[in-house]
Amino acid sequence: MFYEAAVEAGVPPGVLNFVTGGGSTVGNSLVENPKTRLVAFTGSRDVGVQISEKAGKVPTGQLWIKRAVLEMGGKDFILVDETADLEEAAKGVVAAAFGFQGQKCSACSRLIVHEKVHDALMSKVVEKTKALKVGDVRDPSTQVGAVINERAQKKILEYVDIGRKEGKIVAGGSAGPGDGFFVMPTIVDDVKPNARLAKEEIFGPVLAVLKVKDFDEGIAVANDSEYGLTGSLYSKDRERLDRGKRELFCGNLYLNRKCTGALVGVHPFGGFNMSGTDSKAGGREYLYLFTQAKSIAEKI
Repeated sequence: MFYEAAVEAGVPPGVLNFVTGGGSTVGNSLVENPKTRLVAFTGSRDVGVQISEKAGKVPTGQLWIKRAVLEMGGKDFILVDETADLEEAAKGVVAAAFGFQGQKCSACSRLIVHEKVHDALMSKVVEKTKALKVGDVRDPSTQVGAVINERAQKKILEYVDIGRKEGKIVAGGSAGPGDGFFVMPTIVDDVKPNARLAKEEIFGPVLAVLKVKDFDEGIAVANDSEYGLTGSLYSKDRERLDRGKRELFCGNLYLNRKCTGALVGVHPFGGFNMSGTDSKAGGREYLYLFTQAKSIAEKI
């Protein structure tokens, strides 16, 4: 529908092409073709790394070095200290973890909370999570719909089973109701920093909760990831907010608000490490990645 709208709006023939197919066939062909100059990709870490490797090779007939703009996902955190507004934090956690069924690279996948406020915060988070309506999104009252396909549902439920072994399920933990690929919003408490649920991107409505003894440990746990896309810090302590700016390692950091919701044209978006090339999509600078600069000087 977007393509049809673009054609109707007057985009010249051949400028925008809509090609469907599997990544291993169509995707590889486009990336490896010597006529391709730039690849912009959003997807998994593993596929992004493969694209980076393929783009670095120069096939016969290629006169340039391919550029790759990669956005490869995350294991995003919300860190809540003992001074935070717990009601606001709980709202942010639930919205960031379960909005779009957690199928966002920026979704909150790890809740890191100070032990002094753990119980109070979890009471609010669990209550709000259990109140979410799961079902057909054509019903305006529905807040959580189906995940993208059967394969995704199966993978997410496998992580839920892992969660039973690595922590304690306090909400959800099953497929959703009705005929569809639903997964109930799931919270796994008492997860350890080295657990799979704390390390691997799930891309679904599963939240791992990690308890820390102080702010220093909270920062260490937040940064203990191969990803570095989004993060959030809830605190009323100005000094800690300033420390968070300096020490929390992610491309998009939010203070006293959820870790999702970057607005295109207002809030540039992109992450560190295995989250991609930090190309900051949505900002004016992003457009320059799709151009080639030419400098001209004339002596008169």
